[in-house]
Amino acid sequence: MVRRAVIFAAGALLVAGCGGDGQARSTASPVPTAAVSDPPTSHPSAPVLVFFQRQGAGGATLDTFTVRRDGSARLEKRYGGAGGRFKDVELGKGELPRLKAALARLPRAGSTLTRGSPPPGGAQYLVRYRGRTQTAREGGVVAEARPAVRLLDGFIDGIGVRSPTRETATNNP
Repeated sequence: MVRRAVIFAAGALLVAGCGGDGQARSTASPVPTAAVSDPPTSHPSAPVLVFFQRQGAGGATLDTFTVRRDGSARLEKRYGGAGGRFKDVELGKGELPRLKAALARLPRAGSTLTRGSPPPGGAQYLVRYRGRTQTAREGGVVAEARPAVRLLDGFIDGIGVRSPTRETATNNP
C-alpha cells in the first residue's frame, strides 16, 4: 500500500512538472477535492491562497497544507496505508503577511523551483499559487522560493500555527 502511495505521489509530481512553458493558466480548482470520508473544513467559503504538498519527509508520508486568504488553514497528514490526521488551524499572528510576501517572490516562469542536483532521499514539494503549479526538491530550492517553502514546510510541522480548531483522524472522525 505504501508503494502505491509513493508511486501515485511521484506520478502527480511528474505530471505537474511536464509540458508547456509554465505560462498556461489552469481553470481547475487550486485544491484537490476532499475524499468523501474527510470532514468539512471550518472555513469552506474563504478562498484558497496557496496549496502546499510535502512528500517523503520522515518516511512514506504525504503532507498537505492549504492556506486560505483569511489566515485559516487545513493540514492533512497521510501515512501510506495507515490512514491520516486532519487539522483545521489558524496561522499565528503575523504569519499571513510574511507568507504573502514570500509567495510574491516565487519565480513567475517555469514549473520547477529546483536548481542543480539535490542529494537523493530528500523531500519533494509541490506549490500551487495563483493558478500555477511548481515543484521543488529539498536541498535544491532556488533562492527566490526558499522563504515560501521554509514557511509552508514549517506550518506542516506546527511552526507558526495556533492550536487546532478541529482535529480528526481516518479511524476517529
